[in-house]
Amino acid sequence: MVTTIRKITIEGESYLSLYSVAECFACEPSWVEDVYAHGLLGHGHRHEGEVVILSRLLDRVATIRRFNVYYGVHLTAISVLLEHEEE
Repeated sequence: MVTTIRKITIEGESYLSLYSVAECFACEPSWVEDVYAHGLLGHGHRHEGEVVILSRLLDRVATIRRFNVYYGVHLTAISVLLEHEEE
């Protein structure tokens, strides 16, 4: 399998497209898009027609994926859990 993960730099920060994030976790891009739509990945940027997020959020994606896919926790509940964690 050939990967197409491409790092994008905007104002000195490293970003990845939602599609690249999906490739990192071998999951469907629609799952990452849903996570982003729930506001769990902060404010992204548009770059060449794609939404990109900070690459430092990959640990957060891993946590969200574990809760959602492996433990069955809905994204809305994960949002509440992570909100309390940040306080």
